[in-house]
Amino acid sequence: GEHAVKENKCFSMNFSAPFLSQFFKDPMQSVLPYCDILFGNEDEARAFAKDFGFNTTDLHQIAQKVAALPKKNTQRSRIVIFTQGAEPTVVFKDGKVKEYPVIPIAAKDIVDTNGAGDAFVGGFLAEYVLGADSDKCVQNG
Repeated sequence: GEHAVKENKCFSMNFSAPFLSQFFKDPMQSVLPYCDILFGNEDEARAFAKDFGFNTTDLHQIAQKVAALPKKNTQRSRIVIFTQGAEPTVVFKDGKVKEYPVIPIAAKDIVDTNGAGDAFVGGFLAEYVLGADSDKCVQNG
């Protein structure tokens, strides 16, 4: 984390699982100040909000509160992204929240959703490192 701050390198993290903020709150809290981009799904976001005392289940408010947590690298604002399966993706960036619709996929065409969030993060970051705007990053995610 310190290297990323010193060199102004992007540092991203995925909440990964709802139980992590409960059982690993202190380690997570120590890493969060280094995070420029935070990813999670709706269940992970709501669990994080509960464990960190945000007193809300609204994803827009949670994203805003996560973005407002202490941050070491002040040269870039924090971006918070919450996926919700077939529901719109929530992105908080530069003081604004935006929802992006998900392209519908027929249930018969879905084989397995394992790794869907990881694939989204990979697509998002692939565009991000190329300098794309949030719209293009989410579209590629």
